[in-house]
Amino acid sequence: MPLGSNQISSHPQRIICGVPTEFFSIMFADLYDPMAIPSAWQKFWAEFPKADMPSNAQAFGVSIPIEDSNGKLHYVAGVEVKAGYEAPEGFELVVIPAGNYLEVTHEGPISNLAPSYGEAYGVVLPQSGAEMRGGPHLELYDAMLNPNADDYKMGILIPVK
Repeated sequence: MPLGSNQISSHPQRIICGVPTEFFSIMFADLYDPMAIPSAWQKFWAEFPKADMPSNAQAFGVSIPIEDSNGKLHYVAGVEVKAGYEAPEGFELVVIPAGNYLEVTHEGPISNLAPSYGEAYGVVLPQSGAEMRGGPHLELYDAMLNPNADDYKMGILIPVK
């Protein structure tokens, strides 16, 4: 399984500006649209003002379960911005409250992400003894890395109490 180390870390409040989309969770393979997230990121990289890019090369995928939707997620592909930032047209601001996250590292091409999600939520989370809490689920990317490379690493961050 392409998972690396995992740990629980405290994260500060963050404001993410990015491209929104909605789709069914990857856990619903028959309803999941594999182009939803790549399309959001393509729009983000093409249209987000380069002058507003953070210097740390971190990018976030923010997944918020849509209540009473039976597996549908609201997803924002973006980067952290400062308070007071005005989102360009077609972009959305989302506030991620401070809190603890179980961080699981996916290793390998991003095309192999589905099994890592299954392992993170189905094995690592239960074995950690942590209890999932309400809040956005995060993906943490290094924008300087090639997501198709065999040595690609990204974080799957699960909100926990």
